[in-house]
Amino acid sequence: MKWSIKHFNELTNLEVYQMIKLRTDVFVVEQESIYSDCDNKDLDAYHVQLRDEQDQLVGYCRLLNQGVSYEGYSIGRVIIAPSLRGTGYGDQLVMRAVSFIKEHWNGKVITISAQHRLQKFYEKAGFQAESEPYLEDGIPHIQMSLHIL
Repeated sequence: MKWSIKHFNELTNLEVYQMIKLRTDVFVVEQESIYSDCDNKDLDAYHVQLRDEQDQLVGYCRLLNQGVSYEGYSIGRVIIAPSLRGTGYGDQLVMRAVSFIKEHWNGKVITISAQHRLQKFYEKAGFQAESEPYLEDGIPHIQMSLHIL
């Protein structure tokens, strides 16, 4: 398995295609949520990628700077391919994202819109719920934040 973090401008055409395909396969097809994935936030984001031995994208999230989605920094589009769920790679993905924001942006607060069913997953990483559940793209979500010391 190979990890990378790249700004959108550093991604290859193939990497962008695989990113959009994985997000569509999981969020639109698997979760049956019809929404517009291309929201222009990718263009100035950093993209965390996990690739398998065949160089297939199997884990992904994007890192958003202050003021893009929230006042502070944010992590979004967190995905682990179905074949790797429950293996610990999701935990590693979130921790790599948090570490990047902490080290490269000196971030103090990270806010996410998490699927409500994944609240405990994000709590393991130190995130705390800050809202009641709400619908986002037809799926119950909850706003959560991580305060970095």
